[in-house]
Amino acid sequence: MTIRHIAATASFVVLLSTASAHAQNEEGPPQKDRGVTSIVVENDLFGGADRNYSNGLRLERFAPAKRAHPWLRRAASWIPGVDIEQTEVRQGWGIAHAIFTPEDIEAPIPDPNDRPYAGWLHFSGTAVATSRDKWDQHAIQINVGVVGESAGAEFVQTEFHKLIDGKEPRGWDAELSDELGVELIAERLRRLRKTRVGPLEFDSAVFGGVTLGNVHTHASLGAMVRAGFDLDADFGPPRIRPALGGSGAYNPSDPLGGYLFVGLEGRAVARNIFLDGNTFVDGPRVDDRRDFVGDLQAGIALNAGPTQVAFTYVHRTEQFVAQRGPDRFGAVSVSLAY
Repeated sequence: MTIRHIAATASFVVLLSTASAHAQNEEGPPQKDRGVTSIVVENDLFGGADRNYSNGLRLERFAPAKRAHPWLRRAASWIPGVDIEQTEVRQGWGIAHAIFTPEDIEAPIPDPNDRPYAGWLHFSGTAVATSRDKWDQHAIQINVGVVGESAGAEFVQTEFHKLIDGKEPRGWDAELSDELGVELIAERLRRLRKTRVGPLEFDSAVFGGVTLGNVHTHASLGAMVRAGFDLDADFGPPRIRPALGGSGAYNPSDPLGGYLFVGLEGRAVARNIFLDGNTFVDGPRVDDRRDFVGDLQAGIALNAGPTQVAFTYVHRTEQFVAQRGPDRFGAVSVSLAY
């Protein structure tokens, strides 16, 4: 870390310390029941490469808790450990797109030992139950969409590379065949500790989840630590699953806040269609997928009024034996609560 980075981090801490102390002295407004709209962009250019998980884009909207359907609250009350009288339930809808490519995108015939070309376009419905004390959160998400040519990944990557004068991807004729994709994701987060040193807050949390479907099937376990201000505004910035991050239900109570964070997640993988290939037809795939994958991430989130901007850098371990080095990519998210 350079002196410039240290100075920038120190300036960030001082600025937020002053603003947070000012807000506490004036007894800022209580947390409102607001909806939130988020957009997330993930790209491997932040990692200095163009391969594997190449790009992801997600747009999502969570409605205020008071607009949750009554049947969602009833369903949440059946979850073990949920006190529905002390829980806020929110529902969200989203659309997401992801692109996966081998390392050499200029080869007209892709390396059969590398991952295949693939696109994943899907719609999602999400329900999030958060305890009013902000110590516990359950999330259930259903993704339904298409993997293959109809996802439009070839068009998106080709046109974007023309725009930035990048490499021409030439192997899309060998991408995965069209297949209906379905995922059911269940996750739980539990805060372990929250402390305050002056105006600065620290917390830690553990995550666990299960994903079932023909796109992804895995179990996950992770943890995150954060340091900053107004940590009750969320449980981490939104990400595109599979990922270690918050649900996207951002709801600030202070006029200015933010935090630095570090997280680690491990996944035991039973299926990954982007490596294992299509479910019902023969086609490109890797023969040496790894059963365990880990993500190490670090980043920063800044809150100004109803707006949050966050950046996450992700180091993902190799997902198959022939992969040459880990995935490294960045995620930028913008969330607006209103």
